[in-house]
This record gives sequence, C-alpha cells and structure tokens, in this order.
Amino acid sequence: MKFLEDYLNRSLLKVTRAIHALCLVLMVLSVGACEWLTGVHIPDHVSVEIGSSDVSSVTVIQALHFLMIPNPECPDDPSCPSIVYLVNSDTSSVSLPFERTYQLTERHEFFLETYPPEGEEATLTLRVLIDEEEWYNDFRRLLPANAEGDRETLQFVYKFGERTIG
Repeated sequence: MKFLEDYLNRSLLKVTRAIHALCLVLMVLSVGACEWLTGVHIPDHVSVEIGSSDVSSVTVIQALHFLMIPNPECPDDPSCPSIVYLVNSDTSSVSLPFERTYQLTERHEFFLETYPPEGEEATLTLRVLIDEEEWYNDFRRLLPANAEGDRETLQFVYKFGERTIG
C-alpha cells in the first residue's frame, strides 16, 4: 500500500509540474498573441532623424513622460490643440545630421521638439519613425525667436492610442 501511495504522490507531483509549465507557456503565448488576436500593435521604439544644410547643430528637447492639458484659451473646443506639459525631459545641443533611436517606456509616449541655435534662421528637416513606420516627415524654415521670446520649432508628439499633434 505504501508503494501505491508513493507512486500516486510522484505521479501527482509530475502532473502538477506539467500543469504549472503549461500555464506558464500559455501566459507567455497570450502576451504575444494579444497583438495577433486584437490586431493592435503596441510600438516599442521611435527613430528620429534631424538634418539641415544651414546649421551644424540644433537644440533637441525629448521626453518619454508628459501630459496633454486642455488649452485654457479654448477648454471646451475639441478642435483646439492641447498644451504639452513635460513631466520629465532632456534638453541638449546635438550635431547634425542627428539620428537616434529611443526605447519607449510602458507609457508608450514620445515628445520631441527641435530648433536652430539662438539667433539663427535655418531650414530643418525632421523625420520620425515608430517601429520602422514613418509617422512624421517635415522640413521648415525656422526664424529666430522674436522680441517676446517666441520661437518657431519642429515638434512631434505621440501617445499610443490617442490622436496627437505633429
């Protein structure tokens, strides 16, 4: 009887391990299959290219955490663009041409703004790809900041699942 009891305990232990392994495999597959089942691709990286034939460097402001706040001048107008509030950002001067890939965080959002050096006028190009798919491609002649300190910039804003400004 002891032999049969030991045999059943070992068999039950093997079955339990097999069930745990199967559950683990199913969990891993379900995470990957979620995209396949829903048809929704959640991106994981953003590639940025900035260029100019007028200047050799630009200022770049980049953020992976920001908030979209209703514009106080038109809070009830859905066509009025929101204001971007940067929670955490990096500002740097970069040499051109500039190419960099950023890994998205679990927030799946990305902000980038660029402009020429202080007091200079320049045509800048900005191209943004999300997981190798082009989302933004623009070039503009940007003027220096005016007397009030307002300046023209190229800006790209992305939040997964939301309509944002480019």
